[in-house]
Amino acid sequence: MIKIAINIIVLFLLTLPLYSQEKIELKNADQLTGNVVDGKTVREATGNVIIQQGNITAYCNSATQYIDENYVDLRGNVRIIQDTVTLLTSRGTYYGNDKRATGSGGITLKDPNATLTASSGVYYFNDARAIFNGNVHVVNADYDITSDKLTYLRNTEDSFAEGNVVVTTDSAVITAEKVDFLKRQGKSLAYNNARLVSDSTIVTSDTLINFSFEKRSVASGRVKIESQNNNTIVYGDHLENFEVRNYTKVTGNARLIQIDEPDTLFIYSRIMEAYRNDPEYYVATDSVETIRGDFLSKSGLSTFYADSETVSLSLNPIVWQEESQMTGDSIYADLPGKKLQTIYIKKLENLPGSKYSFVISQNADQGFYDRYNQVKGTDITMHFLDEQISRVDVTGSSQSIYFTFENLKANGVNRAEGKNMIINFDETEQVSKIMIDSDPVGQYIPEVRLSAENLILPGFLFRDDKPVRR
Repeated sequence: MIKIAINIIVLFLLTLPLYSQEKIELKNADQLTGNVVDGKTVREATGNVIIQQGNITAYCNSATQYIDENYVDLRGNVRIIQDTVTLLTSRGTYYGNDKRATGSGGITLKDPNATLTASSGVYYFNDARAIFNGNVHVVNADYDITSDKLTYLRNTEDSFAEGNVVVTTDSAVITAEKVDFLKRQGKSLAYNNARLVSDSTIVTSDTLINFSFEKRSVASGRVKIESQNNNTIVYGDHLENFEVRNYTKVTGNARLIQIDEPDTLFIYSRIMEAYRNDPEYYVATDSVETIRGDFLSKSGLSTFYADSETVSLSLNPIVWQEESQMTGDSIYADLPGKKLQTIYIKKLENLPGSKYSFVISQNADQGFYDRYNQVKGTDITMHFLDEQISRVDVTGSSQSIYFTFENLKANGVNRAEGKNMIINFDETEQVSKIMIDSDPVGQYIPEVRLSAENLILPGFLFRDDKPVRR
């Protein structure tokens, strides 16, 4: 008996909403006719039609009211109003049971915060939620959104857009296949072919989050950031961009390209930081590789100054320039006009494990791949003319080994050491003169005696693991 009573109560509760629905009322019409279609009562209203349900009022030119189903078809200059929201369309339907209105042939939603337009759509009055389709356009004083489809929540001013989405704010333009625009949180989440254009940068990626209040963005997946100030592009797996600070950090397979054929600059690293102030520069960290024409390098840390076109290398740096190899604690290169002008190699005395600066060049042009010219010292400065070595300045304790040739035939070797050495080269990059400030010691070893001599300076290490484009 108790179980039967409970079932009756449950059945009553389930059916209660069917009997408690607020009916749609026809408040005005110039002409009204009634009819019964398939056993259902239908009313046709024409001219200055006014329909009302609670605080929702609809106006139109003509309407068909389905009394039993509690919905009405609205035609011509349709206008539905609830408090501060107005829905406009040429043809629509209002469903009284769930307080929902649809529109086709063009629809507009207006509230104090935004105006939405689209080809068609539906609005849920109880939820204050709109779902619009086709040529959707949202206009607000602070932003503008266009898309193929959009869901708009009036209470939070959030928009969820899909298909050819473009979000424009005062600080950026975001495009993607899908964007969740959370206005009051100041956050936009973009998915699939995301792109953000701001004052100084263009960011593209698989996914992107933009924090408009902070003017900060985070991107992941196939990240690409282009500088608006020059033709520099950085790629990577993940990005954090701070627009106000003009600072960007890219991690994971970072790659910088400054396009200027044939001497385009490539820098590869695990982390790349861009500082786009004046001067603009980029800091690459961890497994850094640099390529510009014949200038190649590897290091643990590299700084590239875009305006002055200089590269600073540290943490076990090594540089190759054609057949020459340079190593030291710190290396600094000037490449004005995309041409190598000067390379500075320094020994940092206070650095743990500090090593002397070293320059090694292979005599490949003469066909002697096993003979290496060598220069060793505290600091070494290499001067280039038309990207060929013209002079080498060595400070502090200096040592050199240079092989000589005559008519492309080997002709012994010159050894020299002392304090503060200057080595001059001719147009073929062969040593023409060596000058030493103090404590000079020089020795010429003829070809017939070379086999008995040690022709490798202490610390010599020649490497062939040059970086390659990828």
